[in-house]
Amino acid sequence: MMSLIEMTLEGSVIIMAITLVRSLTIHHLPKKAFLLLWAVALTRLLLPVRISSPASIYTVTPGLSDAGRSGILLPGVAAQASASSSGRVAVPVSFWAIVWLAGGLLLALGILICHIRNRRIYRTSLPAESQWVRQWIECHRLRRPVFVRYSDQIEAPLTYGVLWPVILLPAEINWSDEVLLGYILAHEMSHIRRFDALIKWFLAAALCLHWFNPLVWAMYILANRDLEISCDESVLHLYGQQSRADYALTLVGMEERRTEFAPLANCFSRNALKERITAIMKSPEKSVKNLVASAVLIGVITIVFATSAPAGRASASGVQTISRETVQESVFDAEYPQEPSYTKAQYQKLLKRIKLKGYEEMSIAEFNRRINALLSVENDGQRELYEQILAFLPADDPEADYLCNTVQASLGEYSARMDEVFSGEQNDPVFYGSVELELEEDVFGDRVVTGGRHADYEFSYRILHQDKLTVKERDAFLQNIMHSMQDYADENYGDPFTEEGLRKILTIAGKKYATDKISFTGGKITNIESY
Repeated sequence: MMSLIEMTLEGSVIIMAITLVRSLTIHHLPKKAFLLLWAVALTRLLLPVRISSPASIYTVTPGLSDAGRSGILLPGVAAQASASSSGRVAVPVSFWAIVWLAGGLLLALGILICHIRNRRIYRTSLPAESQWVRQWIECHRLRRPVFVRYSDQIEAPLTYGVLWPVILLPAEINWSDEVLLGYILAHEMSHIRRFDALIKWFLAAALCLHWFNPLVWAMYILANRDLEISCDESVLHLYGQQSRADYALTLVGMEERRTEFAPLANCFSRNALKERITAIMKSPEKSVKNLVASAVLIGVITIVFATSAPAGRASASGVQTISRETVQESVFDAEYPQEPSYTKAQYQKLLKRIKLKGYEEMSIAEFNRRINALLSVENDGQRELYEQILAFLPADDPEADYLCNTVQASLGEYSARMDEVFSGEQNDPVFYGSVELELEEDVFGDRVVTGGRHADYEFSYRILHQDKLTVKERDAFLQNIMHSMQDYADENYGDPFTEEGLRKILTIAGKKYATDKISFTGGKITNIESY
């Protein structure tokens, strides 16, 4: 699942690529090719679905998408969406989320008001009485019924409606000029045949969703131009290349007439008239060469710019494109050999790789992201090596606390966050701990271990501010809870472990050491043994 920022950034890259290609080939390729390219950009802007490809531009230049890979809706929202949706944690709504929502709603309202205002004009129109127009529509019939009407409140022809489309002509049009009427009807019928009215709805939706992105505004303008230019091309195919001059003059005659703004209707427009006339006069003949070139161009741009890097491919900053399937639920899921299969040199190399300099002062967001990238499944077997090291790591190893607690907690937090993003439900990370107590007896001055008690527990917690909470603060929270559990066991040396007593201490410690950056959300005792 992609975030809005990822969608707008990757969409921007596609728009820039299409704009460049369009400027170079607008007079050499079929105009439908550009409509298909805009459809690719529109899909990326509207659908938060990631399709990976080794040929993606983000595979070789991953920094292009680093800014958006946060798994969030908008900057500053972070964990707020999932936390607030569960009702457990009250968090303020991001200021930027409010700005984005307000801007999108205002733009949508403006477009809707213009549409409603124009619909009032459409309703006052009357059916066209021209016999020639009726015959033309009959000769070019579609599966959907097409109606032709006229109105004295418009200055230029337009088309509206999807299922029951209407071609609306100005009342003052020269009804006796069959050539003029033929050009206009052919142009508008092309809009209807391709469902351009529906495409305009999708363009408007993308504009409302990404209103803050100037490149999306550019796409909206250029895509609308290409809808018109493609219809012009269809007219020339119908009437022949010899009609270029006459049809261009028809556009010139219409361009001064239209004054109303109809964002969801298709119409003759004076916008970019020069570009349209140039495209008409330079319109290429249909050829296999042009069709093949268009197909190759569409395929290349789609594969290179509309896909993402394969899962697990990390960027230079540690951010990676990762799918849910690559997130490992636990470092203990694999089966290990009886003896370690790694060397001391491998251990030292891995430790040097993952023990980040100054990690304690890093934010949890940065540290978790970088650790998960370094230990991703696809990263040269580093995850498997890490799991083996944990399985055989001596308790007195000076790096045991970092490897077993700091790194393991971060991997668990990343996994929980990924599950939360995909499921849409709150999923707090879980930390596992244990308390151990040896029972001793005095044997002529020697202390002899005669038995012991062991208890396993787990507790969940919630990171409230991933960009403010440091690794040092997170570790202190976890360690304080573990120390409280062990202190309780030591202080009650002669008493047996009870589930109720341990759970009570776990809850008290969790709430005691919670802060405004990290909270305790629950705990339980999973096992109690005596030996």
